[in-house]
Amino acid sequence: MAGQRPIPGRRYDLTAALDDRVRALCAAPPRQGDLAHPIHAYLGGLAAMPSPIGDFSRDLGLAFDAGPVLGECRLSFPGRLRVGRSYRATVEVLDLTRKPSRRFGRADHLALAITLSDQAGPASLLQFKMITPAVDDG
Repeated sequence: MAGQRPIPGRRYDLTAALDDRVRALCAAPPRQGDLAHPIHAYLGGLAAMPSPIGDFSRDLGLAFDAGPVLGECRLSFPGRLRVGRSYRATVEVLDLTRKPSRRFGRADHLALAITLSDQAGPASLLQFKMITPAVDDG
């Protein structure tokens, strides 16, 4: 699946009320204008995937129920996330590799990129690697 075209996701409605709740939960300062808290790149990216992350992973043959581990996470902002806007997600499988693992014996490493875009173009990019124990091949 790596190297395929981006997979369309769902819509993420970034409301002022949602941003206010996120800010309250993490004791963040009040919003300045309409700029949303940057964590929405992560929250919105996962929420707007075409299916929940567990189902998405299982569909790729990963042992998600055995306990995934977040290996790496990067947020970048080619645009700005703003409250009062709807964003569409696109998901791209960057890499899926099986490697030896001290913890699991063998592990599957999944690298994903999730872009949230509105009519102005890409606003945020979530790139992360998730590691799961490898399922038995046979």
